[in-house]
Amino acid sequence: MIIVPLGKLVLQEVEADAPDFAGQVLKNIEKSLPKLIAPIINEYLDDEVTRFLGRKPHQRRRHCRAQESVGECSKCHTRNRQKFRRNGHYQRSLATGYGQVRIAVPQLECECGGNVRYRLKTIGKGQRIWVDVQTFVQQKTAAGQSYRQIKASLDERLQSSVGLRTLNRQVLPLGQQAAFSEQWQAGEAPPVVRVDGIWLTVMVETNDRQTDQAGRLRPLKQARRLAILAAQGVWPHSGKTKLIAWMRAEGEDEASWRTFLEKLWESGLTPENGLKLLISDGGSGFHAAYQKVYWMIPRQRCVFHKLQNLARHLTFAEDQTRQARKELTTDFLRSASAIWQAEDKTQAMERYQAFCAQWQTAQPQAVQTLQRDFEATLAFYDVIEQAKREGQVWPPHLLRTTSRLERMFREFRRRFRQAVLFHSLAGAQAATAQLASRFS
Repeated sequence: MIIVPLGKLVLQEVEADAPDFAGQVLKNIEKSLPKLIAPIINEYLDDEVTRFLGRKPHQRRRHCRAQESVGECSKCHTRNRQKFRRNGHYQRSLATGYGQVRIAVPQLECECGGNVRYRLKTIGKGQRIWVDVQTFVQQKTAAGQSYRQIKASLDERLQSSVGLRTLNRQVLPLGQQAAFSEQWQAGEAPPVVRVDGIWLTVMVETNDRQTDQAGRLRPLKQARRLAILAAQGVWPHSGKTKLIAWMRAEGEDEASWRTFLEKLWESGLTPENGLKLLISDGGSGFHAAYQKVYWMIPRQRCVFHKLQNLARHLTFAEDQTRQARKELTTDFLRSASAIWQAEDKTQAMERYQAFCAQWQTAQPQAVQTLQRDFEATLAFYDVIEQAKREGQVWPPHLLRTTSRLERMFREFRRRFRQAVLFHSLAGAQAATAQLASRFS
């Protein structure tokens, strides 16, 4: 236990008839917090040194056991902590969420006169921004605020100027990884997984160089479209959904999807661990990769994307009014969507055949689009029947489409559009990791 003596704290008095009495009290508390934070941090720093040396202040070195430590003398390079002793403190400013504070960082020296190098856990070497401010910056960037907006907020709170590069350094560590995949054991994997991709724009370096106005040779960058492939796990018996994996890729081609699916397999997302269904759109890249990695798992073709394709292939008469075209589209899609509202697969096939007979003459292109890979849109019926035999009831609306994954992608698109483009891969990956953490 660490006991921190805070002493007496003088608070400014608030007039009893002040119009915003509670607000004035809150401001006084906020002004007093830095005076409380510094002693607490100092006590934790001194406690770290006590644990590192294995003895309390003023305790003789010969009374503690000699052993190797993680610290090292800069002069004789010994790691024997029995030869180390305290050597006062030096003052440093630290930006916290409560304001700027002055802390006393303990110093150590060796009996040979050299300085002892060791790593503190409370604050890092040269750290001027504490973890709460770093978390604040990461949360605000994840919410879509620009660095300039965050800087304005921090400048007011800290009563100092925070550099934009300093803010950028708080976020970039999140972008060290270009992929994430949760690990699964037997019986833990989600029974259903939705997969899809989203695009963003990143500035990447080329092999060319150019001289800027200051005469410096700079690498020439160009904008490139890259994809983020994502997988969303679904537990139909409870309705739970969460993002379980993502990966930056060159596109949505077969090679990219195959790499992503292989990562999912290596993470334990296998039929032996509980996977029963994959849901995707009609992209050819995913389908080709799926046949090589997850060919043994049923694949559900997203019904929503199928309906979108049907709407795109409708044909209209040249003299047909806009309202008439809208009514035709509504009637056509309502009739088509009724196919997948059937109670079972047999009824769905009957509705499908009746629909084709009704619209074949008037809309041959749209009917041909429906017939293409239609069987894949009915895969969820077989999975529901299998779940029934195991005593579970799985709602069909969780198995037919990737719509909930698309809703999650709305937040990604909003963030990507605000950024317009990212100036580095690390920045793009950091933004993706922040957004993904909200849905994981």
